[in-house]
Amino acid sequence: MKLITLLPILLCLFTVAAKAQDNNGSNPQEKKVLKLINALPEIIASNKLRMKKDPQRLLKAYIEFTPTAKDKYYQVSVCDDFADRLFAYYRFKVNAATYAIFYDDFENGKLVPLKVWQKHAYGIYSKR
Repeated sequence: MKLITLLPILLCLFTVAAKAQDNNGSNPQEKKVLKLINALPEIIASNKLRMKKDPQRLLKAYIEFTPTAKDKYYQVSVCDDFADRLFAYYRFKVNAATYAIFYDDFENGKLVPLKVWQKHAYGIYSKR
């Protein structure tokens, strides 16, 4: 009896369509956001090194969240795709209206302007 009850639940879980986030973008604004992040010098330099060592683990930008009425930013993670798992190296927020890029320091609850983040080695801009 448990199997009969469990089977329809499992079927429902597998048939529910969820919007998968990818690194292609689903509209011109998303494509622009991803292009801006993927063109950052830090990402390009890292990918040049990765091409020599493991070309299957290149960094790519993925949109995690799109802007809402409360949050006017695209939230973008820069990840490598390894063994069907995404590992995030950086998180950025991109203003939907101006396309200004901010490093998302979620540990300290700060949005750091890109130019400030880029001035410091490895993106480390503050000492604890």
